[in-house]
Amino acid sequence: MPGGSPTSVLITGANRGIGLGLVETYLSRPSTTVVAAVRDPKHPSSQKLSSLHKDPSSKLLVVKIDSKSATDPANAVSQIKTQGVNALNLVIANAGICNDLSPLATADPAVVKEHVDVNGFGPLYLFQATVPLLQKSEGAKFVGIGSPLGSIGGMDQRPYPATAYGTSKAVQHWIVRKIHYEHPELVALVVDPG
Repeated sequence: MPGGSPTSVLITGANRGIGLGLVETYLSRPSTTVVAAVRDPKHPSSQKLSSLHKDPSSKLLVVKIDSKSATDPANAVSQIKTQGVNALNLVIANAGICNDLSPLATADPAVVKEHVDVNGFGPLYLFQATVPLLQKSEGAKFVGIGSPLGSIGGMDQRPYPATAYGTSKAVQHWIVRKIHYEHPELVALVVDPG
């Protein structure tokens, strides 16, 4: 925001796809600190983040957050605080997986659990770690990148098998909606990127 106060944004799954596009967009804005969270900061796709075009007044911090990890988000928050990020205006829970499209009758419970660990519990860990920094910004937002496949009410409109993915996104949707009710000082919503 030209002439506005600095903005701090944390985005998971930041080194490809939607996450990379979001990082590029926010870096191009003035006075914006983008915290790009990736599973492996040493991976070539993560290393390329530092070469993205950015507004001269903006900066990029790359941190490690594997959505399966209960501790990575808190460690990342500790790291960014040492680099001067003491508040967040926006957290985007973008990281996710969709590795299996099996119907319910043949879905491997271990695969369903893996999807729920990443797509459901990952945003929970992220929120719990970032809520103190979000609460320091007026009008702060927590956004989950969701999917219509996680809608229980809309299941008849999208009768695709995708048991593991749909279940995991339903968990994410519930968590983000619960944030809305438990933290009225924040804006919490799920966005369908499709």
